[in-house]
Amino acid sequence: MASLRALSELPARRAKGMALGLVAAASFTLLHASVRYASRELHVFEITFFRYFFALFFMLPALLRSRGAVLTTERLHLHLIRCVMLMISMLGIFSALTMTPIATVTALSFISPVFASAAAIVLLRERSTPTRWLAVAAGVAGMLLIVRPGLVPLSAGPVLAVCGALAWAVSIIVIKLMSTTESSTTQVAYMSVIVTPLTFLLAVWVWKWPSLQMIPVLVFTALIATVGQFAYTKAFQYAEATALMPLDFTRLMWASLVGFLVFGEVPDIWSWIGGTVIFMSAAYITLHEARAGAAKGRQTP
Repeated sequence: MASLRALSELPARRAKGMALGLVAAASFTLLHASVRYASRELHVFEITFFRYFFALFFMLPALLRSRGAVLTTERLHLHLIRCVMLMISMLGIFSALTMTPIATVTALSFISPVFASAAAIVLLRERSTPTRWLAVAAGVAGMLLIVRPGLVPLSAGPVLAVCGALAWAVSIIVIKLMSTTESSTTQVAYMSVIVTPLTFLLAVWVWKWPSLQMIPVLVFTALIATVGQFAYTKAFQYAEATALMPLDFTRLMWASLVGFLVFGEVPDIWSWIGGTVIFMSAAYITLHEARAGAAKGRQTP
């Protein structure tokens, strides 16, 4: 009876997870737009610091309510590695947003799961198949379609976006290692506690007090990033990756719309073509890993 009840609740849980996935996609797009807007006045180092500084205040209720228990962990070294990689990723992507259209940066960010898949094969000794490597190669080809080195001058923006995606891929690997023991709340809490002082050390070199008009933008940046993080992690508790992965592509549509309406940006056709190729390869890898995990689960007595 319990299994039948769980089966009947599955569509509702999946719908809730997919709704949270859409919220996360829209939140990350608004985050990029707010960073782009704030960069008119402040250096990226400061924007990154304020993004985590204000997010720390949003985490305070959970920290106080648990009396610090949410920070209890036996894998502090993995939290440190993840937070450093996350900081590098944010600095790379935020810097790219100051000089490259939002849609192009978003399209290049799809390469992170592809890089993470290749790293998981090499570092975590995950199962390797020719089709999985072909999907990785297709993702890299999509990235090259956007950047087109040798055909167009290679600018710093796309390079920084790819570097940010690489750092995020390493962060994904660390999240996989921690997923069995660390809750999403613990991971988000450590992200704010560790990254805030690290980014402050960078921000002091370029410090400029934000104007009164800019403070609400910085608070919004931290708020929407926190909403996106929680929605993203919670979505996977309600729906499987194969249901959520296609929704991530909506980020490219949102980014194109926001870029056009707010900043007057018109993404070129190569950003759409390359982004679609990268996304399809990432979606295939996600589907492949989900099927492999399901098969492994059926074989386990």
